[in-house]
Amino acid sequence: MPSDSCPGVDEKTALDNFVSAASCLEACSGAVLVLHEGVHWRIASTYGSAPDFKIEKAIDAWLKFVLSYDDVVDLNEIMVGNAVLPIGFERGIGDFQVCIAIKDAAERLAGVVLMTVPLPRKGLSAAQICFLRTHAADLYAALQPTRVNDSAARLRLLESVVVNSKDAILITEAEPIDMPGPRIVYCNPAFLANTGFSLEEVIGQTPRILQCEESNRDTLRQLRASLQRWEPIEVELINARRDGTRFWVQMSIVPVANENGWFTHWVSVQRDITERKEAEEALQQAQMDREERVALQSRLVERERIQEELSYAAFHDELTRLKNRAYFTSHIEEALSRKGDGSRSTATVLYMDLDRFKYVNDGIGHHAGDVLLKRVAERLHYSIDVEAVVARIGGDEFAVLLTGEDHQKQAVETAGRIIQALGLPIEIEGQTLFTSCSIGIATLDNHHNTAEDLIRDADVAMYSAKKQGRGRFAIFDVSMRQASIDMLMLQSALKHAITADEFYLVFQPIFSVETEAIVGVEALIRWRHPIWGNVTPDVFISVAEDIGVIHELGQWVMRNACREVRRWRDSFPKKTIKLNVNVSGVEMNRKGFAIQVAHILNETGFDPCTLQIEITESVFLHEPDVVLQTLVALRAQGIRVALDDFGTGYSSLSYIDRYPIDVIKIDRSFVFRMMSHERSVAIVKSILSLGQVLDLAIVAEGVETQSQMAQLRILGCPYAQGILLSTPLLAEDMHALLSD
Repeated sequence: MPSDSCPGVDEKTALDNFVSAASCLEACSGAVLVLHEGVHWRIASTYGSAPDFKIEKAIDAWLKFVLSYDDVVDLNEIMVGNAVLPIGFERGIGDFQVCIAIKDAAERLAGVVLMTVPLPRKGLSAAQICFLRTHAADLYAALQPTRVNDSAARLRLLESVVVNSKDAILITEAEPIDMPGPRIVYCNPAFLANTGFSLEEVIGQTPRILQCEESNRDTLRQLRASLQRWEPIEVELINARRDGTRFWVQMSIVPVANENGWFTHWVSVQRDITERKEAEEALQQAQMDREERVALQSRLVERERIQEELSYAAFHDELTRLKNRAYFTSHIEEALSRKGDGSRSTATVLYMDLDRFKYVNDGIGHHAGDVLLKRVAERLHYSIDVEAVVARIGGDEFAVLLTGEDHQKQAVETAGRIIQALGLPIEIEGQTLFTSCSIGIATLDNHHNTAEDLIRDADVAMYSAKKQGRGRFAIFDVSMRQASIDMLMLQSALKHAITADEFYLVFQPIFSVETEAIVGVEALIRWRHPIWGNVTPDVFISVAEDIGVIHELGQWVMRNACREVRRWRDSFPKKTIKLNVNVSGVEMNRKGFAIQVAHILNETGFDPCTLQIEITESVFLHEPDVVLQTLVALRAQGIRVALDDFGTGYSSLSYIDRYPIDVIKIDRSFVFRMMSHERSVAIVKSILSLGQVLDLAIVAEGVETQSQMAQLRILGCPYAQGILLSTPLLAEDMHALLSD
């Protein structure tokens, strides 16, 4: 409680007592007591490190303006843009944070106390404002000539300050903090009006009479902990009125000390904030409702987006963004639907497949393959009429649907434009690729009952075009259907043949022309089908490449040939026999082929220096850089490379110059024609001369007559093979031949 008064307290003592009594509320570092005398103001006393300033005439108007807000004012809250500092306050007023009015009994302004509070600081609580106002009244009384020395009178003084407060105010004893709690010694009328209790029901009770089930237990524990430390606290809490209704209060509690510094009472200022809380809850609910509406709208937008994506994905290819097979098929079904007059809509399908697309995937990688498919899709888009439907059916297969008049003529023209567009080079990852396509054309007729029937026939025509060579198209006829069935049967049988052990090897000897000694053998694969009998390699090798079993087939040939020739060498250690194995372009373009060969040689114990792989010139047309890397890797192992069928197809001396070639095999056509054509003789001579200059071994293939053999001797050809010298032999027959 405020300290007892005695007559004759001077201004400095009064200010010191005021600051001391208020120290529990604010950590005051300086204060100035300014008194109003008549029409003048004077600085009566200072405390601590108060700023230095002079009183000017403008102080009166400025103080009245500030105190128009309240008797206790937080200057930081009202000075921002609201007041102009009087002259003389410019350098000092910025350090003051609190202004407290000192009023007489008639509520006239008698003076002010300006206080400085170090940062950081919080705003004034309701209890702090109440107590500063009370101590200001005590300060005024201390400055009067005569004061009353009576505790009851001092309580009445406090009551006079708070009785008219709109906030509910409770004063309790200081202890006990724990149960049952400090007893209430005073409450103002606002407390009674707000809670519905009578004065008799409150005095002598504890503040726990206001607590209810909704009162937050964590907040109550926080409140109790602050009281136990004798610290002021401000909390928000739900209380209960006498009739049980709940209301929110902002509760500010501070301890009150006597002149000896002993805490004697607690003062609690409670402001009803129910309306504010209800407004906050309403605002929060409105915000939640808004967020829920926004979330709902977002979900609806997202659902619509997903539905659009699903709808798009249902009829479009993800990679190329073209229409997909489902969309394409549905449009054919529309064309299949009957018109009113019983006739069908006209429609033609162009079904296309990229030639040797597998080389790109295997040689460069699937990413490059995807890029190629996108470029192809772009070129297809610009090659067809706007009314046509273009779709990616799957893999490297595309299709175009043409409808309307002249669709058959239009189909041939469209096929030509597509073949021309896809024949142009494509740059991918720094490499120039040359691609092409094969196209099958089928027109809707009465034999087609479903969309798949029409697509099937276009597919059959496409395979017929592919047999004719790259970059061709073919128009479907009924005879192709049986050929397609036969091809399907061949593909199925070929896949089964390896596991069924239907393949076997034969070996054709290679002879020295001069000594007629066997210097090597060429391993040749044969297929003995249980029903069809012997199927020639010319029939099944290309099919094996198309359906992807050539890799497995090639490994089988090399592994078994190496094992067989190794056994011959063990039987005839004095004979040096080189093994020639044919390798297709598909195998050469596959990454890791050289490593695969190394594994087979290590597995069979075969000397790589006696292995010679045979390739044709066509392997250089696709991914030449990959082929070069593979050949270099093979040569690094000691394996020799033979260029087979030289002089036919894509012959170019640049291949011999660029690639590591050890042997040239003269094609059988030149051996046959040199007996009757001088130009063929000249070509053979040129090849032999080239071999001598470049240190290349030369082998003549297809020697069938004695005259051919004699001519090769005259020309100086070092090696030869053919049925004149020996037909291809089974392993056991070859073993017998070597034993002679």
